[in-house]
Amino acid sequence: MQDRPMNAIQKSKRRGFVMTGGGAKGLYEAGVIHAFHITGMEFDVITGSSIGAFNSIFYAEYLLHKRMLPMDIRQDPERAVEAMDNLVRAYHHAWLQMPDKKIIDDSETGPLGKLKDDLLDFDVSLPQLTRLVWWWTNPEHGVIPPPEVWPALISLISQLAGRLGGAGQLLRIFKDHRQGLVKEALRTFLHRFDMDKSLVPPSDDQKLKTVFTEPVTPLRPEHLQGKDMTDASSSGEALRLVDPNRTLREYAEMGIDVRLTRANYRTGRLEISSYLSERDFMAYLERQAWRLQAGDPQTLPLGSFRLQLPGDPIAINAALASGRFPGVFLPYPLTGIYALDRPENKMLRLLVSNWLDDPELAAMLSDAYQAVHPDQADDPTAWQRLLESWRASSRMREFFPGQTDMYVDGGSIDNTPSNSAVDATREWADRNHVPRRDLELDLYIVLLHTEPKVSPDEVQEPTFYQVVKRTLDIQSAAKLSSDAVVVDTINTVGQRAEELAETVQILVDGCQELIANLDDAQKLALQERLRQVATEREIRGYQGKTGEGILERMEAWGKEMLASRLPLQVNAIKVYPSKMALDTLQFTERLGFRQESAVDMITMGCYNTLWTLRQHLEKKAEALDGQDMRVLAMARKWMGGGDWPRGADEQDPLASSWQCQRTACVFYAQYCSHGQRKTHS
Repeated sequence: MQDRPMNAIQKSKRRGFVMTGGGAKGLYEAGVIHAFHITGMEFDVITGSSIGAFNSIFYAEYLLHKRMLPMDIRQDPERAVEAMDNLVRAYHHAWLQMPDKKIIDDSETGPLGKLKDDLLDFDVSLPQLTRLVWWWTNPEHGVIPPPEVWPALISLISQLAGRLGGAGQLLRIFKDHRQGLVKEALRTFLHRFDMDKSLVPPSDDQKLKTVFTEPVTPLRPEHLQGKDMTDASSSGEALRLVDPNRTLREYAEMGIDVRLTRANYRTGRLEISSYLSERDFMAYLERQAWRLQAGDPQTLPLGSFRLQLPGDPIAINAALASGRFPGVFLPYPLTGIYALDRPENKMLRLLVSNWLDDPELAAMLSDAYQAVHPDQADDPTAWQRLLESWRASSRMREFFPGQTDMYVDGGSIDNTPSNSAVDATREWADRNHVPRRDLELDLYIVLLHTEPKVSPDEVQEPTFYQVVKRTLDIQSAAKLSSDAVVVDTINTVGQRAEELAETVQILVDGCQELIANLDDAQKLALQERLRQVATEREIRGYQGKTGEGILERMEAWGKEMLASRLPLQVNAIKVYPSKMALDTLQFTERLGFRQESAVDMITMGCYNTLWTLRQHLEKKAEALDGQDMRVLAMARKWMGGGDWPRGADEQDPLASSWQCQRTACVFYAQYCSHGQRKTHS
């Protein structure tokens, strides 16, 4: 047993960055990334859902480029910031140019504009429509409308005939779709504008991708002032934020584990886009297949399981799959995420095509099994038994995707994908034989909502709209913040389990010393009694068939518990917005985008993160590793040194009064509340 006091272990550190979904609210995450950029914070695992998936891919690309810098620059925090500054400025410029991309085309000549014009020509009054709907929804309405309904019905038929392809088409819809008449008529009508499947037509489907993959010039103050910057030399070299051909494997090879959520439209289950080698896929299956084989569907409620597949996703396409906001974008195909013709995706191609019945796939899995279990090379029956149990499980087969499966917004199931970061850290620990008790995860989580409070005046006699909005705000906040309770609970259980395992080890040590002074008969009697108690209480794992050697088995159990079965220690550091200046779909000016609000979102994300980061690190000043010390030094530099209150919180006057020292920031003069402009009161 290791000779060290309980709970006095110097843990090694891993860091995770979690970005959530929220459409245009992702501007706040862009500000958070800026704060991490200027402080030199780096991460081992990055997870994201929806718009957070796009920001995750950019930040992974940023870290990849940063880790390719010459070593002398990387080792100098300020030079590293200068070297990477243009890429971050280009990233912010891309966000601020979002309305120009017309991701949702609300121009006069776009689909929404044409739909608007068509509806303006729709010559049926609201009273007429109300009379028709009220008659149609009456359960006792007859086949023939009453006289007062006929004028409205004739007017409606006349208008619809021209919009649905003529009187013949209208009759066909009425004849063939009586049970879904309104649904089919609406689908046919919207098809004229290429909007019958989504708000964004398939022809415009790639616009969001181009925001992150087409070169863009670094942001300059002149851009914010609306000045003409057509001269490329004056605005800087255009930079590509993300290589469109980049795969997640390239990030993984640089020590950056990226995991993006996606929701399978067919199965309704959560899947993870990440690079997974064939060997790691086998290790994953061995850990999780028993869950998939379970007969009770309630053992795997939606969102409680994160399916991983072998292969190497295309980075930006994985983000596209995660960001398929329902109704706005079409579901995204599996074949768009993975280039199935590439050698690294061969196992996945065989898996989704023929399941485990393909002999070539079985051979690949067998090789992966041998790589995981080199000690079982002489026992081929173990692998065959395992393979046959998987083949026989229809539930397991249904859980995995098929080649034609499609994906919608990952945030619809898991909009705070911190569990994916915890999974990645556990898997890293197992792969590198690092005991979980010796490891902790600092998890920085960006939440794109504010606490849903209302004033006492607003509570009195709320309107219908206010009640609905308030309820939805509370529901959203509760869903996101419940993750904090889960982390705290896991940490508490883990601490108790560690104390229990340590106690068992102490008792075993004491018993070993005691038993050494007993004769053989007394030793056997004591061991047998321990075995009987373990059997009576159904404690599995170390009771054995006889009492002999039970203390050694108990000691081995305690060591295994401490080494690999404890929950991971997770320190959740949450970065909340002070306010939310933009809403989810406000990507264009007509929908509510304003540059001033967008800039407020970016700067707020930066200064809130600097405050949260410094507050967190100041409290742990005596127990920081090298990276944290460098980050804290940079945070102090930009925020000003001075005395920092250890117990500072968001209500502390310093939270609003500190003055940023980074005058080179493009937002410093006139745009940031902590820059040259007056600070908050």
